Amino acid sequence: MANWTGRTEEIADLKQWLNNPNIPLIGIEGIGGTGKSMLATKIYEDEEITGFKKRFWADVSYGAVFTDVATQVLQEFGFAVPNNEQDLLPTLIQYLKENEILLIIDNVESLLTQKRAWGSQFYQDFFNTWVEFGSKSKVIITTRERPKIPKFQWLNLGGLKVEDGVALLKELGITGNLTEFVELVDGYPLLLKFVADLLIEEYPQDPDLKRLTSLGLGNLQQLLTDEKVVGVHRRENVGMVLVLDASFGRLSDLQKSLLLNISIYRAAVNSHGASFVCSDISQSEIETELRNLVRRSFLSEKLIDDHRYYQFQPVILEYVRYQAGNQTELHHQAINYYRSIAQESGWQTKEDIQEYLEIFYHFYQLEDYDLAFETIRHCDNFLTLRGYYANRVELYGQLVSKWSRTNDKENWHYTASLTSLGNAYQSLGQYQKAIEYHQQSLDIAREIGDVRRESSSLNNLGNAYDSLGEYQKAISFHYESLEITREIGDIEGESSSLNNLGLAYDSLGEYQKAISFHQQSLNIAKEIGDIRGESYSLNNLGLVYDSLGQYQKAIAFYQQSLDIKREIGDIGGESNSLNNLGNAYKAMGNYKQAIDKFRESLKICNETKNIRMQAENWFDIGETLEKVNRQSDAIKAYKNSQQLYTRVGIDFKIKDCQDAIVRLS
Repeated sequence: MANWTGRTEEIADLKQWLNNPNIPLIGIEGIGGTGKSMLATKIYEDEEITGFKKRFWADVSYGAVFTDVATQVLQEFGFAVPNNEQDLLPTLIQYLKENEILLIIDNVESLLTQKRAWGSQFYQDFFNTWVEFGSKSKVIITTRERPKIPKFQWLNLGGLKVEDGVALLKELGITGNLTEFVELVDGYPLLLKFVADLLIEEYPQDPDLKRLTSLGLGNLQQLLTDEKVVGVHRRENVGMVLVLDASFGRLSDLQKSLLLNISIYRAAVNSHGASFVCSDISQSEIETELRNLVRRSFLSEKLIDDHRYYQFQPVILEYVRYQAGNQTELHHQAINYYRSIAQESGWQTKEDIQEYLEIFYHFYQLEDYDLAFETIRHCDNFLTLRGYYANRVELYGQLVSKWSRTNDKENWHYTASLTSLGNAYQSLGQYQKAIEYHQQSLDIAREIGDVRRESSSLNNLGNAYDSLGEYQKAISFHYESLEITREIGDIEGESSSLNNLGLAYDSLGEYQKAISFHQQSLNIAKEIGDIRGESYSLNNLGLVYDSLGQYQKAIAFYQQSLDIKREIGDIGGESNSLNNLGNAYKAMGNYKQAIDKFRESLKICNETKNIRMQAENWFDIGETLEKVNRQSDAIKAYKNSQQLYTRVGIDFKIKDCQDAIVRLS
């Protein structure tokens, strides 16, 4: 930014669009090196241009998961982050609608497939929703590829105007026929900066453009005007590669080795991380050369927790990785680095397992999907209990997409990934998607004769249909599962099937059957020491006694279940038990205590993004507020519930909300 020149017209256009209430989303599109991020930075840093006091910058070039970005935005401005991942999208949209925020999402091309479709359903849902309902805030993206989303306002960014390019070269201390050179390279700012850095480094006393000949760039004009060359490659790309070749060629062997090796990392790296892939160089030398490479524009520098980290611009990273060629050994070295700093236990947030996510990435790049699976499986229980369901969808979805092409049905990692993916969608309230993946798992299990997997898939299908209110269908699946578990002596699976049958019969009002199944499940869980299964059985027994009007007995079971869930860190289960306690207190007329429990549950649901449970909590809050004659507050609660139930597609619950709103209006 110290050498900023030009872009007057582009800034004027952006300022006009930012002030237009009918333009919620602006895209800055251009090839690598045009200065998209730099222009966005200029807009971001100049409040006079934007008028936005609250601003947030998200760089997604290294595979940032949507839930992480959304969480960071809400936390940055002190807004409550929902406990349930399912609620994160509507919460972020609502916050952006009601507040004046400038959100810049940089390097969006990394989120797209080769056909310019979204690689992540969560980002796609966000952008589609925002262009439809955006309000006070503005979202700006930078990208090399234009995504397939309507209602964008696009700025197609090219090079600098000749006079602005000349001004930039003068500012950098370059002499010679500046006008001719800027015209030749179409004013691409990164290319101009690289040429300037190269000349100043090699000829500090006389950084004249005529020196380019001695640097191997004497044929630049010839190549950029050669129809055969330009006909195969875009002219600006040819120029960038030629200048990068010359700049890279003038680096020392140590600098080249350092660049090639650290290009294995997708995230910013410090000197310690660099030393793992450059074992023959001292860490002090590495730190010195990293700073030199920043001066040569190959790297940019940023401070994280008062420590220096270094990263590539995407276009430079592509070039360096191309130069590096086969990086198999480097991927293994990166894996060793992350293993050396990985936190073994005591995880509290996703940042605590970030090293395992990086290990997953490197195994995935090595096409060792089995070890990638084992890596994420190591953290799976944590991700599930902490409610990181969208992350599980992203990770297992990548594995399933690969294995579905090879159709390696004998590989249990494949079917396990299908099951995990289905369960993640189930937790997110996307039941049809859950059914799709559980059915695939069931089909494979039957085809290869894996009866244990067949039983598990049947149980999971039953759970999905139960969530949709199709109880007879759910019971049918659970009975099939129960029969198999008993045949093969799978006691834990038997306990699970019994529990699920109890839930379905409770929903049908057949309470004695429900109690019998839950009690059988509880006995087995205690017998085999399955404390998590025990907590579920206790909670489910509470549900049945609640249905029978025996509220004190129900509360006792709920509380036992809640204590266990808190002990094992099952925050999703904790939310469920709190919600059930709230309903029991509501039935007893203890409305204040009921609302307190519902709000405790809702807080967790917001964090874990469980949309289904959020909707249920809001409905229960509405019913309780209605009991104490707070009609206007009750209507708001019912509307929140209706919106969330609409998202997960539960029609009979949507109708219940509509009926309540009509009744109170």
